[in-house]
Amino acid sequence: MSTPRRRAPRAGIVDAATKLFSEKGYAQTTMSDVARASGLQQSSLYYWFRSKEQLLQETLAVNRASLDFIAEVGPGSGSPALKLYRLLRFDAMQLALSPMDFNEIERIAHQQRADFHQFWRDYERLTQWVVDLIGAGVGEGKFVDCDKAQTAELLLSFGEGAQKRARLTAEAGDRVAAAVRIGEQVATLSLRGLLKRPGDVERLRTQAAAFDDVAVAMRGAGPADDD
Repeated sequence: MSTPRRRAPRAGIVDAATKLFSEKGYAQTTMSDVARASGLQQSSLYYWFRSKEQLLQETLAVNRASLDFIAEVGPGSGSPALKLYRLLRFDAMQLALSPMDFNEIERIAHQQRADFHQFWRDYERLTQWVVDLIGAGVGEGKFVDCDKAQTAELLLSFGEGAQKRARLTAEAGDRVAAAVRIGEQVATLSLRGLLKRPGDVERLRTQAAAFDDVAVAMRGAGPADDD
């Protein structure tokens, strides 16, 4: 029987839980499962995490990397349209690569809003950033006039729905390829609907290709490898 790799207990627990949530689903995973996969007694597990919900919240900090991506894209050069394209592409890719279906996370967070207040605060920040980019694009005369808040919610929901399809259709070995494809489709269709000159989306795709956002998404998603 192999001995679990020695590492910080908290990080090891989060990795084990993330993998189990991916393989078995959140509802089917028990704290006993997590303790066993972590190489810990259940009493030791409860020292670090009081509940499965608290564990889920910890995995959210690992798996939802779009706010960190904003910190990189926001101050950078490029038009609002290019920044929005990159963000939507990254968000959809990262969600598709995440071990957990975002819709399941959102359902749990909605049922326990008080416990998941940080999740909703982060989601509001992400939405506001999309609102601001849409507003900047409208202000430059590049985007069609629209309800910015409603459009931002729809664009993010598009990526959240698309990641579910990637999970249902991709074989295990094609997960990364499916995530990249979904990200490109979400960003392209979203910007094509916003641009006054929809044909400009091809130029955005070319410009975005200069940034290795795929590698960033892959680093931010999934548990650590057990090498």
